[in-house]
Amino acid sequence: MSAADDTFRMLAGLIEAARIVPDSLRAAPRSLPLTVIGGFLGAGKTTLVNRLLAGSHGLRIAVLVNDFGRINVDAALLASRTAETIALTNGCACCSIAGDLTRALVRVAQGESPPQAIVLEASGIADPRSLAQVALANQAVRLDGVVTLVDAETVDAHAQDPGHGSLFRSQVAAADLVVLNKRDLVDAVHFEAARAWVATHAPGRPIVEAQHADVPLDILLGLESRRSLDGAPADRGHEKLFRTRTVHGDTPMDERQILDLLGEGAAEVLRAKGFVWLTSALERRTLFQRVGARHTFVPGAPWDGETPRSEVVVISRSRR
Repeated sequence: MSAADDTFRMLAGLIEAARIVPDSLRAAPRSLPLTVIGGFLGAGKTTLVNRLLAGSHGLRIAVLVNDFGRINVDAALLASRTAETIALTNGCACCSIAGDLTRALVRVAQGESPPQAIVLEASGIADPRSLAQVALANQAVRLDGVVTLVDAETVDAHAQDPGHGSLFRSQVAAADLVVLNKRDLVDAVHFEAARAWVATHAPGRPIVEAQHADVPLDILLGLESRRSLDGAPADRGHEKLFRTRTVHGDTPMDERQILDLLGEGAAEVLRAKGFVWLTSALERRTLFQRVGARHTFVPGAPWDGETPRSEVVVISRSRR
């Protein structure tokens, strides 16, 4: 796809957003602060959003989730599934989900009790500025800030990747605040190198170090961004750099069999996540996640009448 095609798709998405928004909304102009949570695959975005939802802050927060794949696993992982949690499935950049995102924000702006904050969890392969540009077509929304999570363990690998390196750098450059996450997985030398890299590519932006995406609410919200969104995001058409597939299993399996589901080309897997049916935990679902070479199995809720099965979304580098 050419740069001209990408530009056309971007403009088409913005035009579609402007067309959908009604002339008047119940919420006052620029009264709904929007925080976009961005960052590459596996950086810890859903964990961060879960912490926001589980906090005792008393704020009404509307959460919009933009996952990449047919199954919106990130939405299913949220601890609080309420009417204020809206899933935006199967999209990455604004040209893919402009209509869904705009309609979701109109719904929020037309509610009788508008939220005190809107949090948009971007897909790991989205440029957060693209999503923010679409969101601001809604006159009730103002951009409070872009928070980009960065996995301290994988900074160098992503930054130097010949395929998605420019997207990764663009996500960091978009930030009003960078959360340098997974501090516990690296030694002091590697962490300081990661911090120095972020400081170079997001100059002047505050950097907060974190483990398990544990960041106080008052740091994440209320950023009151003054940075301009003018100009194009640094990377367009990046969807073609990735491929997504969903693997299934209808019988219980052990952990080794689940890993074997990734199949040929497992070394190319950037991210895998989903719920699986393990022989060691037949009565409840198990959350399976893989980020690069690391993987975890975490016990989850009982199946509660749902037919047990394994369903995992796998995101890999495209074979070119």
